[in-house]
Amino acid sequence: MLLWCAYGISAMGDHLSEMAILKTQNALDAAVDITPLKARMSFMFFLPFFVLAPLTGLLADWLPRRGLMVFADLTRMLLMFFFATLIGWTQAFGSWGPFLPLLAAGMFAAVFSPARSALLPTIIRPEQLVRANGMIAGLGIIGTTAATLAGGLLAKHYPAQVAFQLDALTFLASGVCLSFMKPPRTTRPEKTTPFADLAAGFRYAKCHHHVTELLIVAALVWFCGSLVDSVIPAVARDVYQGGYPMISGFRALLGLGFVIGAIIISGLGDALRSEIAITWGLMGIGLSITMFALSVFLPLLPGLLAVIGGVAVVGAGVFGVSVMASFNALLQRTTADRYRGRVFGVNDVVTTGALMSATGALGLGYTTRLDAYAGYILAAVAIITFVAGAITLKVRLERSGHPLALSMVLNLNEFVCRWWWRMERIGPCTVPLEGAVIVTANHRSAPDPLFICATAKYRLISFMVAAEYTNIPIARWFMKLGECIPVKREIHDTGATKQALRYLRAGKALGMFIEGGIVGPGEVSEPKDGVAMLALKTGAKVIPVHISGTKNSHSIGQGLRTRHRARVRYGEPVNLDEFRKPDLDRHDIREATRRICAAIWALSPDGEPMPSVSCPVNSAHPPSSGRLAHESL
Repeated sequence: MLLWCAYGISAMGDHLSEMAILKTQNALDAAVDITPLKARMSFMFFLPFFVLAPLTGLLADWLPRRGLMVFADLTRMLLMFFFATLIGWTQAFGSWGPFLPLLAAGMFAAVFSPARSALLPTIIRPEQLVRANGMIAGLGIIGTTAATLAGGLLAKHYPAQVAFQLDALTFLASGVCLSFMKPPRTTRPEKTTPFADLAAGFRYAKCHHHVTELLIVAALVWFCGSLVDSVIPAVARDVYQGGYPMISGFRALLGLGFVIGAIIISGLGDALRSEIAITWGLMGIGLSITMFALSVFLPLLPGLLAVIGGVAVVGAGVFGVSVMASFNALLQRTTADRYRGRVFGVNDVVTTGALMSATGALGLGYTTRLDAYAGYILAAVAIITFVAGAITLKVRLERSGHPLALSMVLNLNEFVCRWWWRMERIGPCTVPLEGAVIVTANHRSAPDPLFICATAKYRLISFMVAAEYTNIPIARWFMKLGECIPVKREIHDTGATKQALRYLRAGKALGMFIEGGIVGPGEVSEPKDGVAMLALKTGAKVIPVHISGTKNSHSIGQGLRTRHRARVRYGEPVNLDEFRKPDLDRHDIREATRRICAAIWALSPDGEPMPSVSCPVNSAHPPSSGRLAHESL
């Protein structure tokens, strides 16, 4: 909570003075090209990130991270008290001169950034990362929004010095919050030489292709985001015919979108996979910026255009924060703690390099009226982000190994399981990547098979299902997509048995519930022999699974509507080698069933007793195929 508050207050400090700096350059004068001014501000502030981020990332791994953040805040406080004087000294150094003091502010912001990102995973649980990043991003944007709105009003009514002094107080408040933190001690990496340790951070990012891909996405978002941020003042002034309050108001709308997105991300938590959030976030940004670009070109009244642009900016913020919060969570999970500061330093280099490429090009002012091209810049951003989203979707689908429709259904199923049924997998999934396998579990509620599909998403697990469910049109489509095997329960369905045997002999994965159907607490149900029989006939591995935390219901509809707190645990493959004989008898099959049941219920977190498995007299004759089909469900 202290880190959360400190970052929010610090974010206010980073943006409270922006309108005041523009005021010192007479930005509202119609003869002044405002887009290059805004671009130069961003360029100068983020230049230290690009130059110093590897070093500041190394310091975040070498030194106490909280101490670095307090030092950065207190130094920026002193700097802002004298900011107006510094601008006066540097005013004479050409068109970039008034923005030189931002170099010093950016230098200590570059110290703060990797220390904060590296500290966060050490003070919360891993499953809280998405929510924590969403909350931090949300409060940071609330601070930014409040700062831009206040900065616009201050620039309109007061001298610039007032905003600079209030800015200094925000950094003091942030430092006070951080000083009360007591983060846990972490093991620091063994120091060698600065050059070797710096190189190790870049080498780590380069050798881990997931980290490399994440950095590419972050660079793209920062490049496009800086372009949009730079043209907002020109669009607000020239298209919507507004002044400082409208300029700051549109940046506040962007912040409002960030806050809404942060609330959504925090509410969803880990239910929505970060990779999926990044894909759809990029596409959403593309669509939102398309609307923003249209507001520049449509022949409508300025007030109506401002409404369209405002909605678009809010949408861009919603999708933008989903991308960045998911990015931060993935990078924090992927990177080992001893390298985390340096990797986030590399991230700052990459992202600020992208930002500087965009703002530097705009800030050069290569045309006298760059503001006239604002709409075309927005259109280019829309195309870039939408295409990037499509590329990430294509890459994800190729890696999933499933067809497009199946992959999307599996992703949707995982989201629903994690969000509505609060499903969580405890421990690793032991389903092998390939080869014949039967995944078998206890059965308490209707969504149980969905839990198994969601926690073993890298394999298509085809379940044996009651044939009557295939009469429901939507259910029939999903079951066909999942290659489910319909079984007629009122007869001995030999066709279903033969199809199950073919599936397993083809090296596929089959899902079965060993109790044959939904069994409630206290109900007596004899486990069926179908799992053991299929495994012994085909040589398939048997993976035991125990599902707990569900509310028992024999009603399919009620089971799906009920909110569970499902927990799924996978066990090691059950060893059935001693029962694999040329001539199976009933006794061996029942003993194999008993062993499978024992493996399933051994995974129960509360010591739930396993159902009894009666042991018949030895028989030299195996059960018929029809009998097998009947018993398997």
